Amino acid sequence: MSDTRLALGSLVKDVGGIRALIITVMPDCLMFDAWKHEQEPFEPEEVASYFGDLIRANREGLRALSSQGEDMQVTIEAGGRLVVLRELPGDFVAGFVMQKDTPLGMVRIHVKRILERLATVLPSFKPEERPKGVRVLDYLRRYAPDPHAALLRVSLRTGLPMDVLNAPEALTEAQANVVASTVRDILGLEELHV
Repeated sequence: MSDTRLALGSLVKDVGGIRALIITVMPDCLMFDAWKHEQEPFEPEEVASYFGDLIRANREGLRALSSQGEDMQVTIEAGGRLVVLRELPGDFVAGFVMQKDTPLGMVRIHVKRILERLATVLPSFKPEERPKGVRVLDYLRRYAPDPHAALLRVSLRTGLPMDVLNAPEALTEAQANVVASTVRDILGLEELHV
């Protein structure tokens, strides 16, 4: 959780059907703040990174279609839930988790109202840029099927000892670039979105 609490519970108290509101800060896809109904079993910290990744993937998909969306919104209906993701100014993503039976028109009204309230709170925050090595190795840990084995492969391919990789904030720019290239190869990606 962030040090700057937004009192999200008070923003959603009059919203029927809402189960959670998660604010993710981009580009690192870290949770900034969250509120969830006490009966929800998930951990907001885990969900926040995936919400950020969904927005990033949609942005890349739109770019591939040569279609940029100013007010992009992602809506997902699955498993008894309706999830709405919206980009906000200042590198934030708001993730609304609603009961699936909430009428879509009401969801849109609630989302619009909460976004207006959030707009008065969020612009004062600017995320700190984490070192590239930290972002790359966090990405590897998040997406590699076996993060420990993948980190060992990075060590073998780059020649960097494990104790250096376990302190990625100390990597030089050249080392971070080599690690990023290696992680791309290991994960089979053309580009890392970090």
